[in-house]
This record gives sequence, C-alpha cells and structure tokens, in this order.
Amino acid sequence: MTVAELDTLNTANKTKLRHRTKGERTREKVLIAAIDVLAEKGIKGTTHRAIANQAQLQLSLTTYYFKDIQELIHQAFKLNSEQILSRSDSVLEQAFTLINSVDKASLRKVAVKEQLCKQLSRITANYLHDHIQNQATSLAVEQLLFTEIQVSPQLRQLASQHEQAQLMPFEYLCRFFNKVDPELDAKIMRTVFTQLKYSHLAQCKKSIDVKEIETTTRKIIGWVMGLK
Repeated sequence: MTVAELDTLNTANKTKLRHRTKGERTREKVLIAAIDVLAEKGIKGTTHRAIANQAQLQLSLTTYYFKDIQELIHQAFKLNSEQILSRSDSVLEQAFTLINSVDKASLRKVAVKEQLCKQLSRITANYLHDHIQNQATSLAVEQLLFTEIQVSPQLRQLASQHEQAQLMPFEYLCRFFNKVDPELDAKIMRTVFTQLKYSHLAQCKKSIDVKEIETTTRKIIGWVMGLK
C-alpha cells in the first residue's frame, strides 16, 4: 500500500470514527431524554414523539436509532441502572477502605465498632441525602422499573440484575459482622435504604428530613454491626 493510499485509509477511518462517535452521542441523548420522560409520564406516556421533544431532536432520529419503542424503553432503564450503580461506586469505595483499615481483632471491641458505625453512617447518610436531592429522576425511574416487572419478562430480568448488583456490596459489608446469614442482613439493609430514598421522592427538597435519614442510617448499620 502506498503512502497516499494509507493516508486515504486513515482519513476514511477517522471520518468513520467521527461519525460513529457522533451517532453514539445522539443515541445516548435519546436514552437520557427517555429516562426523563419515563420519570414524568410513566411507560404509557413514553413515546417516540415525547422523547424527541424532550431531547430536542427530530422524530426521525429517535426512530432511526430505536425503531422499537419497547427496546428504547428497555435500554433507557438499563442506562439508568448503570448510572445508579456507577454513582454508588465512590461511596462504596470509601466505606470498604474504612472497614479494611480496621483489623479483625479490633472489630470485636465495642468502642471501635461504635466509632466505625458513626463514620459509616455519616458516609451513607450523605450519599442518600445527595441522591434524594439531586437524583430524583433516576430514583423515580428505578422505582418504575420494579413496578413494571410483572408485565415484561425483559424488564424482570433487568430488575433482577440491578437488585443483585446493589446487594453485592451490602453482602460484603455484612460478612464482616455476620458469618451466619449475611445475605439476609444485606437484603434488609438494602430494602430500608431504598425505601428511605423512595419515601422522599414526592417531598419538596426543602422539607427533606435530614435528621431522619441520619438516624435511620445509624440504626440499621448499628443493628448489622451488633450494636445497641
């Protein structure tokens, strides 16, 4: 291949990559708009036209990338799930770093456990409060996913995967303090935190009871750690 032919091929590949990247950005914009529409209108109100209006795109673009509205909705739920799990990574990393900094022998001491519980509760409460304040749309769509699993096997599978991904770090944490049935503790902990977030969805942001979040968080983590 000559230098000229190689340059032509490289130019063609760059152009192709540029078009593909633009297409990926447009596709993601459609999905983000779909998440907003799902939160506001529910599944029945989530149409190609409503999504196009939300995304400020031509209707033909939404149908180009997603000819099947059900597939578009499923992919929007999937993206929302990925975003929720991604946002929790940094918080979980803080919590696990903190737990792993305490040796197992010290974890038997009440004073050490109480201090650890206080720190973990603060980290968790701050995360929950931020999630409620700034991620209401994401929470609403997550809640919608779990209410729609009875009518869609595809969504049921996605909801199950989402739940398992959320449970894993809770199980990891609970194993430090419960060797018998940490899975059960993890399910209870996740359920309490999830309902705590959902219960604030309909409230005005200014009326969110931060004290309730902190108290509940401290109570459930203390219970898992075997503290009174």
